[in-house]
Amino acid sequence: MYKSILKALSVISKADKAELKRCSLKTLANSPAYFRVLAYSKATDSKQTQRILFLFLHTKMSDNDTGKTVAEALLTAGVKESQIIQLTRSGDNGVDYLKRQLVRCSDVDPESLGQLAQYWGDNARRQLLKAFILANTAKFETEKD
Repeated sequence: MYKSILKALSVISKADKAELKRCSLKTLANSPAYFRVLAYSKATDSKQTQRILFLFLHTKMSDNDTGKTVAEALLTAGVKESQIIQLTRSGDNGVDYLKRQLVRCSDVDPESLGQLAQYWGDNARRQLLKAFILANTAKFETEKD
């Protein structure tokens, strides 16, 4: 599903893409460009698809299978642990806050971001925090040796 949404984003016109980027998560579902993406990708019209599309629009995705997980990309981009903690506590505004952090990232694995967006909730935010701290700890272990 994630790759089909990415492919649909590459097929739609620049004007449609610009229209989608101007939309907030709440207004995305009422955009004609959103329905064009659904038509091309054959995805269902759901909150999950809206979150996936919203985050894909604002993130530099990896073209191949060597992309970084969301936690690794955030760590590489210089996002601080306190910002990830704030994201986990943000509740309904969490997707907007995550988007602001993902703008700083590059080479993100679409599968990792898609799963995070699709299953967004308390558990997904907790798993993101866990993965971020473990990746940060692994980075320090590597630097220490």
